[in-house]
Amino acid sequence: MSQGNTWKHFFKRSRVAHSTYKWAKMARQVPLREWAHLHRTASIWKVLPNTMLPAKRLLSTYDLMIQIEDERLPGAAAECGVWSGGGIGLMALASRRAGNRNRRFHVFDSFEGLPQPSADDQDVLRDFRSQHPDLPLNQLGAASSLRSIGACVGANADAVRDFLTSGLGIDPAQLVFHVGWFQETVPAARNSIGPLAVLRIDGDWYESTKVCLDNFYDLVVDRGFVIIDDYGTFAGCRKAVDEMMSQRGIPANRLVDVDGECVYFRK
Repeated sequence: MSQGNTWKHFFKRSRVAHSTYKWAKMARQVPLREWAHLHRTASIWKVLPNTMLPAKRLLSTYDLMIQIEDERLPGAAAECGVWSGGGIGLMALASRRAGNRNRRFHVFDSFEGLPQPSADDQDVLRDFRSQHPDLPLNQLGAASSLRSIGACVGANADAVRDFLTSGLGIDPAQLVFHVGWFQETVPAARNSIGPLAVLRIDGDWYESTKVCLDNFYDLVVDRGFVIIDDYGTFAGCRKAVDEMMSQRGIPANRLVDVDGECVYFRK
């Protein structure tokens, strides 16, 4: 094993080392004063090995959860696209910090990474077709045709569950896992998950974002938050959000920019 591979192996095996490595890269992304909130900082430290979210998104996610707890908004929190569980874990830690140990957290993910993009994801089609010449595009979100393209593959569902419960101490009764492609799991859950105080969508593509908004936006309670992780990153995601907002008469100036890519708005 080369020296470089030895270090990679070490970092993967050591959560402390992994967190330290990520922290060194991330801490300079925001002013030092942002880390003065000790519980928020400690919570972010705990989830670092299990998240790809940059500093501003982590800080914002924590603060929005504290806000809904302070305002005592009813409803669960749902994250559509959890990777290895760091984002939803941070939300649960914030909720617990505010004294709420009863809010439910819905975990939606294929746990296989991303599926094919669709024709509406124009900015990624060239790379997709060069890397997967034999794989068809996502056609109108048909779940039966979806396959993993090997991108954004995180931990499997069992590992995420173990991280959230054993690693972070979250009560298993607060967690509901929905394993599979959004096109299958999201419509199936629409009539059973109840009201949502927070809906966080991290699906990258047009169809993945659209199916979450189509099925879950109406479940978000008044003054609840809708967070879109990839609005400024992928054209398809942005198109799905813009279409929904236009159809519902939601002005674009309601969007709050987090870091040039992630946005959120209050219902």
